[in-house]
Amino acid sequence: MNAPDEFLDLSRSALGRSAMYAALSRAFTYEGAASGPVAIAGSDFNAAFDPSVSEQACSLREGAYAGGDQTALFEELMRFYGFFGLGRDEHAEMPDHLSVELEFMHFLTLQQERSAGQPEAIESLLRAQRDFISRHLLRLVRGVRTAFKSESPACRDLVELTEAFVSEDLQKNIKETS
Repeated sequence: MNAPDEFLDLSRSALGRSAMYAALSRAFTYEGAASGPVAIAGSDFNAAFDPSVSEQACSLREGAYAGGDQTALFEELMRFYGFFGLGRDEHAEMPDHLSVELEFMHFLTLQQERSAGQPEAIESLLRAQRDFISRHLLRLVRGVRTAFKSESPACRDLVELTEAFVSEDLQKNIKETS
């Protein structure tokens, strides 16, 4: 079993899913890329994911794949975050950055774990997760995968692992809430 397979095994519990989302969130930052589920060198990370460094790089921001009004997208994301008491630090990544959206899922799944024994709270959190993944995160992850042009196998593996995990998590969530 390789490292990505071991990370995918985390999806069996809310706490494991939370850990996976946290690891993926860190992996899609320059600082955390080297220690993520797939280790990525800083130069490879920039070449793959920083359009200001490389013309071949794909954006890690949902706005690049959503079309339409970015202000409306930001407002919708901030409403999602704000509903759960979260705000944005002035020096933080933009609300549509992949690391932020993955971190939000980490937060939601951690809240699910903490709500054990409270069926109504868990059901509400599962609905929020399903809505967020289907309306935002999956569009972003699929956009990154489609726009990905890097020759870096590690970056490609990270993108593929992320898409597989998010897609599988949505499918499991749909089954749990049906």
